[in-house]
Amino acid sequence: MKKKYYSYYLNETTFGIVDTWEMCQEICKGVKGAKYKSFEKKLDAEKWLKGDYEEVKKIKKYYAVYYVETELSKIYDDWNLCQKSMKNKKVRYKGFKTYSEAEKWLEHGAEYEDINKIKENLSEGIYFDAGTGRGIGVEVRVTDRKGISLVGKIVPKEKVNEFGNYLCKEGSTNNYGELMGIYIALKLALKTDVKNIFGDSKLILEYWSKGIGKLGSLDEGTVELIKLVKELRVAYEQKGGEIFYISGDYNPADLGFHR
Repeated sequence: MKKKYYSYYLNETTFGIVDTWEMCQEICKGVKGAKYKSFEKKLDAEKWLKGDYEEVKKIKKYYAVYYVETELSKIYDDWNLCQKSMKNKKVRYKGFKTYSEAEKWLEHGAEYEDINKIKENLSEGIYFDAGTGRGIGVEVRVTDRKGISLVGKIVPKEKVNEFGNYLCKEGSTNNYGELMGIYIALKLALKTDVKNIFGDSKLILEYWSKGIGKLGSLDEGTVELIKLVKELRVAYEQKGGEIFYISGDYNPADLGFHR
């Protein structure tokens, strides 16, 4: 049987390529708005993730509008209609990838978030991320809440690049980078007794770091790292440590695809 590649896109920080349909299904299962597509060539799968294919560009958006004077609200899935409804009116509005997110924003008062203020009030802890934005491969960044790199506290200094990040081996996936990120974060947290770890990859937080997934479809290096991370996570949580999801918009370690 000819090998296929499956690209999946859950949100701006959770995406990747797997080589089995079963793994793609497992990752996307229950995630509203998840997008996925099969390809015969890995290069085409990568192009799809970068937005060169129309399927990604057509990801539907929802627009929540709060009409200040009447105190009414509405959610649109057509930007042109949304614009017409707001003409000459005092409104607050915001676009979302899912209907439920738009609904929650309206329910919470349709207030605009001050990202800088949120970042200033982040909890103490260790934050991690991975990204390919610089075009040099998959970088892993681990920081404190102020965005100061902590990678050198665990990774040998000769393996820390000029940006304070760890550069994964050539050919690594972004998901492997996220997995390496939580590995470094866990090692550091256990060493320094930090009780909170934050990341923005749900695949890593909810599946791979717990040893959950179709491991037979992954390469040997990724499987071995998953096993190490699972052991570290168990030890960390037994000591009272906790691992949390944080939006890539607020993650001080952010190395998102958009950068």
